[in-house]
Amino acid sequence: MSEQELRLSKRMVELGLCSRREADAFIEQGRVRVDGQLVQQLGSRVRPEQRIELDKPRMTLGELSISLLLHRALADQPLSLAAQITPASHLARDGSELVFNPRHLKPLQQAGALEAGCHGLVALTLDKKLARKLADAEQEYLIQLEAAPGAEELKQRLQQLKLPGKAPRSLKVSRQSDRQLRLVLTAVQPGQLAAICQGLGLQPLALRCIRIGKLGMGDLPSGQWRYLLPMESF
Repeated sequence: MSEQELRLSKRMVELGLCSRREADAFIEQGRVRVDGQLVQQLGSRVRPEQRIELDKPRMTLGELSISLLLHRALADQPLSLAAQITPASHLARDGSELVFNPRHLKPLQQAGALEAGCHGLVALTLDKKLARKLADAEQEYLIQLEAAPGAEELKQRLQQLKLPGKAPRSLKVSRQSDRQLRLVLTAVQPGQLAAICQGLGLQPLALRCIRIGKLGMGDLPSGQWRYLLPMESF
């Protein structure tokens, strides 16, 4: 290692491009180029004569908020989120222009089709404001069954429903067809969906999340993911 080489983040601060904290964030987000080459590895070192550029100079940390939407595929052996969110499964028409970094998979909050047997929409965020919204967001699921109970029977089961621990907020269950129910609740807790199905005497063939807060699945293909766009919010 040359004595003249400096940490990239330190050199960015010396050049007045940003603060040290911003520099690390910019590098992770794929916003930094050294002599025209994208550098995304924290701790990278540069020589004083090398040219350093930001795709969007003087961006604030708020503009670097990272959130992902994944259409988790239905599978006999569900893959971990890390195995499903890869460069290969990134939606080609993602309009965010962000560059994938594995550190994006260490979110403050995640919601949606996370439990065993679930598929559909999953949301992950590193943004502190969005994390609070996501934790409290309403979620909508479709429950596939061999035979759905009738409307009156379903109403009676809901009235008699008893669940361990904290009661779910704003729980609504309605009949959609002979083989499908719609379930909506707010601030979903781990294990809550399975407990509700068991308490209602249901044996789901599949449980699919189709909406989290204000965001639905849209046209996101199964097994693919994309970044949340600036105009979108939970």
